[in-house]
Amino acid sequence: MERKLTKNKADQSLFTKHYRLVVIPAVFVLYLFSHFLLNPYDPEWYTTIDDDGLWQSGIMILVYCTLIGEISLQLSHALNKVLPWTKYAAWRVIVQLLLLIFCIFTVYCILNIAYLVLIPFESGEVFDLEAKIDVWQSLLISINTGIFISVIHTGYFLIKNWKNSMMDAAELKLKAEQLERIASQAELETLKMQLDPHFLFNNFSTLSELVIEDQQIAVKFIDHLALVYRYMLSNVRKNTISLKEEISFVESYFYLIKERMGRKVDLVISIDEASQNTYAVAPIALQLLVENAVKHNSASKEHPLIIHIEVVNQYVVVRNNLQKLVVELPSSKVGLKNVVDRYRLLSKLEVQIVRNEAEFLVKLPLLAVREKSITN
Repeated sequence: MERKLTKNKADQSLFTKHYRLVVIPAVFVLYLFSHFLLNPYDPEWYTTIDDDGLWQSGIMILVYCTLIGEISLQLSHALNKVLPWTKYAAWRVIVQLLLLIFCIFTVYCILNIAYLVLIPFESGEVFDLEAKIDVWQSLLISINTGIFISVIHTGYFLIKNWKNSMMDAAELKLKAEQLERIASQAELETLKMQLDPHFLFNNFSTLSELVIEDQQIAVKFIDHLALVYRYMLSNVRKNTISLKEEISFVESYFYLIKERMGRKVDLVISIDEASQNTYAVAPIALQLLVENAVKHNSASKEHPLIIHIEVVNQYVVVRNNLQKLVVELPSSKVGLKNVVDRYRLLSKLEVQIVRNEAEFLVKLPLLAVREKSITN
């Protein structure tokens, strides 16, 4: 967001710089050329070429055009705050044009009054019909000049909007490709976990014991195991999923761990129903964090591993007490990296990882359930 605001300010500064260098001289030339086209046979075009009056008129017209240009520029800056192009494009065109014509008319009147005060009519000189026609021609040219300047501002907005749309489309396409690649990596990691001999051995070993000890619990264990696999196969390629569904999946996954490890581990989920229905997360992200906690920490009945999942501000937080293993298991950290990479594309907020002597904590930005996936 900050990068976009900085870019907009830089674009506006560049427009202002070019505006003064190009538009004001163009308005000056347009004003003179329009005067000539409206009345090319005016004797003043031929009788004042070598006269000092030409310089006086030229300087006055240049001052006039410069004032018009500066006023239109400041008017545009003011309207950017009240009627921004992105929200009120149609109203902006109308209001800016009308205000610009009014300002040009006002400046024209003020300059002409000043001109008459500084250079009054000579005795016997009359404000005749020809002078009145010249006044109306000047006003008409001023209005046309206002339209010309408004067209420049409108054109700049349209070109800038088109350019931004093209850049946004390119960025969206790039994000889609990156999400596709990362989703493929996540799918591969999930398949690896499904076929992980330790994961399979531990679950089937627990299941065989339960079949002998308590068949009802064994059936429940099989149901949770089926839910885990079904969730993985159904949702691994999605970009987002509701927090409620992910929590339900984590509970089923942790049930398998709990049956195997008993009181050595515990999972505390402190998320209200409203938050679960309101927010979304990247699929299998919470499960990966729970899996990492169990995999890389020691756990015993005297010193159980406790995993907390809660919502804090705009994040879902997964934290566990840090209990280092005697022999540290090798870790590629691919799973955690995949989660970080996915969130870099799904959210403007970054994944936060905090590790200290007491606990390990990961904060995942919450996503809105209503958000649509970039790719299906």
